[in-house]
Order: sequence, then structure tokens, then C-alpha cells
Amino acid sequence: MLERVIFSGSGGQGLMFIGKMFAGMMMDKVKHLTFFPSYGSEVRGGTAHCQVVLSSIEIASPIVEEADTLLLMNQPSVDRFLPVMASGGLAIINETLAHVPEGDQTVVMVPATNLGQAAGNIRSANVALFGAFLARKAFLPYDDARDAIVRMSAAKGKRFEEINVRAFRAGWDAAGQG
Repeated sequence: MLERVIFSGSGGQGLMFIGKMFAGMMMDKVKHLTFFPSYGSEVRGGTAHCQVVLSSIEIASPIVEEADTLLLMNQPSVDRFLPVMASGGLAIINETLAHVPEGDQTVVMVPATNLGQAAGNIRSANVALFGAFLARKAFLPYDDARDAIVRMSAAKGKRFEEINVRAFRAGWDAAGQG
């Protein structure tokens, strides 16, 4: 088993949060795992991305040169990372802030920003995109993933937790896996 994932967006869009959440969810499910964050020159507003590698064998490098899956929140992320997607890979893209050429079967467009806003806070767009990712990749059953969202969101309070659960469900459903 080998899965190489890149999460990318502008600083402040919460891609590090969902990358860490994914790594945390998968820690006891795979033998080897790396989480490698990279921040742009400006953290909030600059480009930020993280890379998560899951493997059944030892991981030689945490750097992803060819991604099996991409979660991309904005156009600069699409422009930078779509070219490194592996053949047969999957890109999940926030269609509210980015576009790709028509006809690519490996791309799932999700209106993550709109889904986050409808869930109660535009800042939960990252969690909506994450819901679409987990629906498509089936690493965890919905209930297990939702429970992890609740645990990771609890520190910010009940309202934030509820918003994230709604955004996660909306993203899951938008991916056509409801």
C-alpha cells in the first residue's frame, strides 16, 4: 500500500489542519506515515501545502514527487500541483476558487467555499473538501471520520464542531458518496 497526498491552498485556508487531521486518523491504520508541511514566505495569504505519505513499507523520503491524490483549494495550487499527479490519480478541487480544463476524469470539482458558508462558516471550506476526499478514497467509514472531525474540532467549542460536521457531511455528499 502506498498513498501520496498533497493538500494545498493559501495560508489560512486550513490545509495544514486537514493534513494533520488525516495523518492523525491514519496513524494506527498504516505501518508507516509521514507528514511534511511547507509554508510560503507569508503564512496567512501565501501558498501553503503539506504532504502525507502512507505506506506498508518504510518511506525513504517525505517529499511527494508524484501524488496519488491532490486536495487543492485555489488556482495557484491547481497550477502548481496538478502537473505532479500520478497517472490514475485523483484531484479534488475547490471549484469556487479554481478551475481545470474540461474532460479530465481524474478531477472531482467540489464547491467547498460555498459548502462551508452554507454550513455556517466559510472557514470550514477545508473540511468540506476533506469530506469529499474521504468519501472518494474510502480510507475510513463515514462515522469514524465524522467522529475524528468532532475530536479535532472540540477545542474550538461546540459551535465550531457542529459547523465542521455539517461541512464534512456536505463535502461527503457532494462527492457523490452519500
